[in-house]
Amino acid sequence: MRRPRYTTSWQSKRKSWLRNTLLLILIGLPLILILAELIARGAVLATGSNNQLAPNKTVAIAQSYAFKLQDSNGNNYPGLPDAGQLQVKRSPLLGYELLPSQSSEYWQINDQGFRQDSSVPVVKPPNEIRVFLVGGSTAFTNMAEKNQNALAFKVEKLLNERVRAQNSSPEKFKPKEIPYFADQIEAMRALPPRIRDGSYRVIAAAAPGYSSGNELALLAHKVMTYSPNALLILDGYEDLRSPSNQTAREIGNVEQMLRDPLAQYRQHLTQQFNNWLNSLYLVKAWQKWVIPADISTFSSEYQVFNAEQLSKDPKETQKRVDRYLYNTQQMMRLTNNIPALILLQPEITGKQKSLTKEEEGILKSLGKEYSDRATNAYMLTEQALSNSPIKAKFVSFYQLFQNTNQQAFIDPIHLTEAANDVLAQKLYESTEQLFLVQPAPNALSGDVDAKTSTPPQPVVTPEPNQSSVLRSLIIP
Repeated sequence: MRRPRYTTSWQSKRKSWLRNTLLLILIGLPLILILAELIARGAVLATGSNNQLAPNKTVAIAQSYAFKLQDSNGNNYPGLPDAGQLQVKRSPLLGYELLPSQSSEYWQINDQGFRQDSSVPVVKPPNEIRVFLVGGSTAFTNMAEKNQNALAFKVEKLLNERVRAQNSSPEKFKPKEIPYFADQIEAMRALPPRIRDGSYRVIAAAAPGYSSGNELALLAHKVMTYSPNALLILDGYEDLRSPSNQTAREIGNVEQMLRDPLAQYRQHLTQQFNNWLNSLYLVKAWQKWVIPADISTFSSEYQVFNAEQLSKDPKETQKRVDRYLYNTQQMMRLTNNIPALILLQPEITGKQKSLTKEEEGILKSLGKEYSDRATNAYMLTEQALSNSPIKAKFVSFYQLFQNTNQQAFIDPIHLTEAANDVLAQKLYESTEQLFLVQPAPNALSGDVDAKTSTPPQPVVTPEPNQSSVLRSLIIP
């Protein structure tokens, strides 16, 4: 016969104590957190110090530039990041595009999807000279604190200041006509040339993350409608880190959503929980004062940088360079006789000297493999464009900040305000070359001493030939 088992009193008390402790934790801890949240919320609202819990300015700017992908009805895709403010939508022609008529504290997008303060009329006003800046996030000027700090606005300001200077002080520039006397001609040669008179408007038709494939489609389906007088194509980096079989950049793993909707729904629930958690005042205080959130918290897909994006296979790298070269050639065929500049954008591995502590930290986080691959890819791109028969001037800004002692980069491709000023000045200097106007022959200049060289003919920037543009849309 089995003898009954007895539990000693101390064992019973121990189990009871453990049970009560667990119940206290399971019930009491949530109640304590709720009470703490209510106290924190009440204290903040009572003191009116809600702004103190806002993220720091750098993080707030990064959040405003992060993508918020939306469908054709303006709804967010479940499971995709939605913490950003820059609204984009998928496009069968462009891959994706910026939604028109949106703004934040740091940028404004007009009703045509350009980074402009106002609409750009299709019919060009008299005397307006239009320059379109096309490219990715560097051309879009990510992290600029307002539209007026973006590259397009800076270049526009410099061009119009040049026109005002040559009209208010004409003696400081080459005259409109070649003078008669030889000594006057000699003095004229020492003066800087004039640029075409008019009201310059530089339009930022860039979009963060765009590669040359997106830009080619953008030129064909949107930019050419507005009769540009010149094009500035500032890009290169996105092509070098995008797989060669990808014709253009896209965002949002919508195909994955369709293949595995259950996993996507779980991801959506997780995201909803994280959004709720981040709305708590206790969490905001923790992120503000204990463990501050950094820029990477709000990075979009195109803002993630690592060595794996730059291929270690020489053949794959060459294919990416060839794709970039091919798309650039197609853009020049499409624009036909419109003056254009192909501009290879700056990148941090082009600055190996005079690095600041912040830039050293960026390079260290990227790793040596990234630096080696990026340097090699840029070298191949520079060689390909320098030897290309493209009918456009090529300028490499890869090593633009090589000897700059101040911080130029805030990540591998995005620039500080001071660095954007330097880049804008270089863009302006390259752009003014497209609009130089040499003095016209004087009626009496035929009698000038034969030792003086034949005066160059006036350089007038032609308006785009619409018929030739339409013909070039059918690219062989």
